[in-house]
Amino acid sequence: MTENKAIGLAPLITPFALALYGFLTDMSGFNFDDGIISFITLFIGFSLSSIPVAYIYMFFIGGRLYGIFKRKRWLNFYTIVLGSIFIADIPMLLIFPFATGDSFYSTVQLFSFVGFMVGLNYWFLSNLDRLRNNFRMTS
Repeated sequence: MTENKAIGLAPLITPFALALYGFLTDMSGFNFDDGIISFITLFIGFSLSSIPVAYIYMFFIGGRLYGIFKRKRWLNFYTIVLGSIFIADIPMLLIFPFATGDSFYSTVQLFSFVGFMVGLNYWFLSNLDRLRNNFRMTS
């Protein structure tokens, strides 16, 4: 898959990453205590609000960092994933001086996890052809 297709598809994992994080941390609504309808409603709401934000981040902020790393030939698994985590945490860095309480830290964890998943998804999609060829050679 080309890099352009991978860039276009990578942010689509955002609502799934949010739902997975909510399930793993036992957030209300994502732990299925309120029922499947509550989960589906929350998932649709997260999807409608998070996908446009993920695309804005990826194209306007992540695109600049990606361009710099590509020109310097620093692109690898670690720079893509760690760069995605950093880009996802930029809003948290901006509100850090004004934040109080423990909810700030759980929000940082949530944003970091979503950035990790988007970066991992991009790396997987951009290297899909190479991974598929390696798998075919071994089997």
